[in-house]
Amino acid sequence: MADIKNLEGMIDSTPIMKDYADIESSKLPEYQIDSKIPEGPLAQKWTNYKAHQKLVNPANKRNLDVIVVGTGLAGASAASTLGELGFNVLNFCIQDSPRRAHSIAAQGGINAAKDYQNDGDSVYRLFYDTIKGGDFRSREANVYRLAEVSNNIIDQCVAQGVPFAREYGGLLANRSFGGAQVSRTFYAKGQTGQQLLLGAYASLNRQIKKGTVKSFNRREMLDVVIIDGRARGIIVRNLITGEIERYAAHAVVLATGGYGRAFFLSTNAMGCNGSAAVQAFKKGAYLANLAFTQIHPTCIPVHGEDQSKLTLMSESLRNDGRIWVPKKIEDAEAIRAGKKKPTDIPDEDRDFYLERRYPAFGNLCPRDIASRAAKERCDAGYGVGTGNAVYLDFKYAIERLG
Repeated sequence: MADIKNLEGMIDSTPIMKDYADIESSKLPEYQIDSKIPEGPLAQKWTNYKAHQKLVNPANKRNLDVIVVGTGLAGASAASTLGELGFNVLNFCIQDSPRRAHSIAAQGGINAAKDYQNDGDSVYRLFYDTIKGGDFRSREANVYRLAEVSNNIIDQCVAQGVPFAREYGGLLANRSFGGAQVSRTFYAKGQTGQQLLLGAYASLNRQIKKGTVKSFNRREMLDVVIIDGRARGIIVRNLITGEIERYAAHAVVLATGGYGRAFFLSTNAMGCNGSAAVQAFKKGAYLANLAFTQIHPTCIPVHGEDQSKLTLMSESLRNDGRIWVPKKIEDAEAIRAGKKKPTDIPDEDRDFYLERRYPAFGNLCPRDIASRAAKERCDAGYGVGTGNAVYLDFKYAIERLG
């Protein structure tokens, strides 16, 4: 069990910022939202925070326990990093193995502003594209911090052995991706998420072997324990024995993934049920924009009423594929009725609607824009297949590249 009482003495008491120095979370009104975002100009917020944050010396780290719930790219990386720093880490996952985390399903790649292509990329451009791709709903300070550390994340992945694609000269390769006009996506064929997870899993296993991380598989989090306004532990169910178990720590990290299964059809795994997020919500965490989940414009269309989930195609396919529907509604009706094939429609009768509407981005516009545009065409009667699909055509890439 963690020694909660002695926690404060182990941490440097220098306040992070004068505005927060005298505030205790237990004294905050229940309705007050405090995102803990540092003050100052956007580009300096986290730099200033790191320069003044409270530190724990190496000897005291060995006396502090941290619970990390989740073993995906976020959870496994957090657990292994905290373990390497010297903390005692308890790592939990609901799956049979950390390798079963849904991060494995990511295909297209991971973005960073290294500008290897010399096409004008920068931390600010990555920040701006991400904000715009999130429909301007994301927290700007957090997105800027993500853009700041993106280059280091790629370096960490390489150090963990992730076999990113490389150019002939040995530099890491990049490809274009939806939502950007630059090539900043690092990838490993069409299985980037799997390779990233294997790297994080290897790093996690290294810390488990060293003894800094203890791994608990097949545990479902049932509750978060709050003491004086801070998360100090969790209650879990052992999915093998059915027993209820409790674990205490000085800090709790929830890296439990998404809740895509809240929707009827999704490319998320069936286990992405949001059960942990609900437990945090019950203890006072705020949830906003619940329909604002990750969406994919590139999945294989629904094939029947009894389908339980959608099958994802890598969004990197939008690099070379041209998206279109017939210009004439009678052609769309004929295709849906099986009287015409897409190859029967000449180029002049094809509506490359993303290229028409968004010429600067074309088929690489942000995914929410691409999805809305596809739905608009389908609702107007131009959809193909069952009427709820559009074509992603590689004829032109094959003609160009072979």
